[in-house]
Formats: sequence, C-alpha cells, structure tokens
Amino acid sequence: MEVKGNNHGVKRLHFIKLDDKTESLILGIREVVINDPNEFLRNLRDKFPNLVIQALNANFIAGYEHLKMILQQSWMAFNRKVSYTKKLDLEIIVRTACDSQIERALKTLGLKSGKMDIALIAIGELKRLKLFAENIKNLGEISDDVIKLNREKEKFLIKHHSISNELIKATIADKNKLAMILSERANLLRI
Repeated sequence: MEVKGNNHGVKRLHFIKLDDKTESLILGIREVVINDPNEFLRNLRDKFPNLVIQALNANFIAGYEHLKMILQQSWMAFNRKVSYTKKLDLEIIVRTACDSQIERALKTLGLKSGKMDIALIAIGELKRLKLFAENIKNLGEISDDVIKLNREKEKFLIKHHSISNELIKATIADKNKLAMILSERANLLRI
C-alpha cells in the first residue's frame, strides 16, 4: 500500500506478517511535534484500542530490516512466553535499545518533547492497520528516509552500541550488517 508524502512523492507502507491473523505496520514520520510523549502515545492508543502501538526515536533504527527482525523476535517471544517484559509495546523498545532495563531503554529510545523524527509501529489486523495509516497522516510527513540507515546514523549507532570494526567485518550478511548485529544483541539480552 502506498501513501502520498508531503512534496516528496509516494511512500510505501511497510507491512510485516507476524502470523495468520496479525500483521505489523512500520512508518517513518518526519518532524513530529510532541508536546507530551505520554499523552501522544495515549491518544493514539485510545483512538485505536485494537492495535498495539509504539513510537521510537528514529535515530536509533538501523533500517527496516532492523525493525522487522525486532518485531518478529518480540512477537515470537510473547507467543512463547519468554519475553523480557509483560507488554509487547515495551518489548519492542527493550529489544530495539538492546537493553533489558525498561527505564533506560525508554529514556534512550522513547519520545521526547519537541520536534523529532519517529518510527511508528502498529500491530494488529490488516484492516485496522490500514485505517490507522489513513488516520495518522496529520502527525507529520510520512518518510522512508527517517528509518533508513545512512552513513551518519550508522556511525552514531556503532558508537552508541560500542560495536567493533572486527565484529562488523566478521558478520555474514549481504546487506545491512548493523541491523543483523543489533537484532542478534536484542535476541541475547539475558545471556
């Protein structure tokens, strides 16, 4: 499914199938104005009570591959009852932050007051996700670029997560090696 972006053409909606009845939607949104982070999420969740909704600081996202792996890990962990947290929306933040401490993960990846680029995630039935996508366009410019991994973001994430050049070179992946490394770290938080 595609949506019109502000002045920059058509943007894809990124759906990821989690099981037979459940999908997730990932949207990058540029320059979202957030007065109160808790109220921002509460309003979205109140409008769409049948969806699990989370918003993350897009600066910490190493591309769609990264979020896709995190979403799949979180979903499987919840279904197998081996999750780090008791709520799926928090599980996504903890795994994306590669930090099993919820408070620290929220402080790092959570929303802040002001204007910021966000990765917005919703999980639920496909028809509800499409309705959600239609109703959040007023939050800001839908933009694939805020989620994509660029050189500047890559340098920041490598430093933030203390990833060595040796680990990057040793990682077997055709494309986004950083996404693979971060999702593997998320998978191994308890070890």
